[in-house]
Amino acid sequence: MDVVYRLADKDIFERYYKGMCYFAYTLIGDYALAEDFAQDAFIAYFKKKDEISSHEPIIKSYLYSSVKNNILNWHRRNKVQKKYWETTGFMEYDDVDIHNAIIETEVMEQINQIINELPEACRLIFKLSYLEGKGNQEIANELNLSVNTIKTQKRRGLKYIQSKLNPELFLGLISFFFIK
Repeated sequence: MDVVYRLADKDIFERYYKGMCYFAYTLIGDYALAEDFAQDAFIAYFKKKDEISSHEPIIKSYLYSSVKNNILNWHRRNKVQKKYWETTGFMEYDDVDIHNAIIETEVMEQINQIINELPEACRLIFKLSYLEGKGNQEIANELNLSVNTIKTQKRRGLKYIQSKLNPELFLGLISFFFIK
C-alpha cells in the first residue's frame, strides 16, 4: 500500500506565502495588493487541495498560476481605472514576463534562506551592505569595526552564498542584476 504524504496546510502556507507575495509584488508593484493575491491563491488551493496532487512542485505551480491569473483577472475587471494604469505603466504580461518574475522570486527565496544561514556577524554586515545599500565605511562606523573586517565579511558572505546557490538560479540572479 502506498502512503501519500501531504504537507500540513500550515507548512504549505509558511513555506510559500512570502514567495507568492514577492511574485505578486513583482507583477503589480503594490505590496498590500500582493498580499491579498497571495492569500487568495492559498484560499483557492486549500479549497481544492484534495483535487490537486500532493507533490510540492505541483502545489507551487498551482499557487504561481493562481496568483498570476487573479492579477490578470483583477486588471481586466478594473478597466475603469485604465487611466491610472496607463500612468503607472501597467500592461498585460506575456509569458516571458511571468517566467522572469517566477525566476526572480525563486532566486530571492533561496538567497534569503542562505543569508539566514550565515554566521550572525557576517549576516548583519551582508544585509547592511547588499540589502540596505550602506558603504563599507558607514558599516564600519556603525558596528565599530575596521573597514577591512567589513570587506572580509562581505567577501565570505558572497562566497558562501555562491557555494550554496543552485547553479540555475545563480544564472537567473546574474541575469536579473546585469541584464535588466
